[in-house]
Amino acid sequence: MKVLDITREEMWAKQSLHPHEIDYSVWDTDRAMLQQMAKISRSCTFVVDVYKCKYTFASSNFADLLGYDSRKIEMIEHFDDDYLESRIHPEDLFNMKSIQVGLSQFIYNQPIGERNNYKNIFSYRVLNTKGQYINVTSKQQVLETSDSGKAWLILGVMDIASDQRPLDGVKCTVLNLKTGELFSPYTSAEIKPELTNREIEILQLIKQGLLSKEIAYTLGVSIHTVNIHRQNLLRKLGVQNSIEAINIGSKTGLII
Repeated sequence: MKVLDITREEMWAKQSLHPHEIDYSVWDTDRAMLQQMAKISRSCTFVVDVYKCKYTFASSNFADLLGYDSRKIEMIEHFDDDYLESRIHPEDLFNMKSIQVGLSQFIYNQPIGERNNYKNIFSYRVLNTKGQYINVTSKQQVLETSDSGKAWLILGVMDIASDQRPLDGVKCTVLNLKTGELFSPYTSAEIKPELTNREIEILQLIKQGLLSKEIAYTLGVSIHTVNIHRQNLLRKLGVQNSIEAINIGSKTGLII
């Protein structure tokens, strides 16, 4: 599988949900139920509103169990910086978003009446209270649909994995809730970012320790051009800095 020229949020938007077919009083009831469940469960639960393309709920267990900022957890629907995802290991976050795009395409290829029959089970790494990456398991499925049967609210249930051996990339298993069939359509090893040859060349030079000025001289281009390429490759890889870009580039075989 490769990174597709579409974002996860753009895939969500393909649901084409309309306000008149969504009843938020239903969500008010669900929210109250999830808040009660958080008091008796050690699982970290969250809900994504596909219509709004954002997280709309996160349980207090994220703060209690993993040390997340309790205020941001409580006010998750008012934050636009994807706080929950900022705690995921950068490589795993990049891979997960790519897998989710592919899974969305798989689901959209199913008959309309069968699209909500799947639970996605992910294994990946997140930061804990000590600032260390630990393995977690996250199970995600449709919680509520619109009046027309389109997926509207997605429920996620995250637990600390019993197996804390180093993960070799994101693991994803899909469960058909109707038939009980389990299958693994994608692995992170199949994900390879679509960088241009020039971007790959610049990433390789960055790994060698060259600064933008030195890269520009080596390639016979302006510093401005190099910096534009650097910004583009960081965006495509979904990372914030060159170190993270080099790690993903090396892991996916883009650079040596």
